[in-house]
Amino acid sequence: MDTSRSEGMTLPAPSTVGELAARRRGVEWARAEVTQAMSRPVLTIEVSESLWDAWQLLSVSGLRHLVVVDDGRCLGVISDRMILTDLPLAEERMRARNVGDLLSRAPARSVLDTAPLAEVARTMARHSAEAVPVLDALGRLVGIVTASDLVRWWADDGS
Repeated sequence: MDTSRSEGMTLPAPSTVGELAARRRGVEWARAEVTQAMSRPVLTIEVSESLWDAWQLLSVSGLRHLVVVDDGRCLGVISDRMILTDLPLAEERMRARNVGDLLSRAPARSVLDTAPLAEVARTMARHSAEAVPVLDALGRLVGIVTASDLVRWWADDGS
């Protein structure tokens, strides 16, 4: 069995980057909650808005993901990549289609704000999801966790 040294102790070698970072931070990876890594506030867009509006919002904000809502209810996530893959950058075509047109390609997945971070990371990996909305027990949107958020959490050593 591989082992690693930490402050004079011999520990089993970590099996994932997350476990290594969590050990280094003194936080047990399996116990970390999604709220420790998620981003907030969340940029949202109504399902009826145009792809052009979504593209403009992403461009101005510098973000890569928008949570799609319908009267405040979370429907899913769209990304800049989805928009660019779907359409060449032709403004008139982007204005003619709405955000909801992309959602069929992005099945709605969300996680509760009490979910363990390791479980969220496994779910994202299993479904090749770049981001998932985080909801509270009443179904209200409270955050979003992205692959970048996970990497940032793993790499953060508190300095």
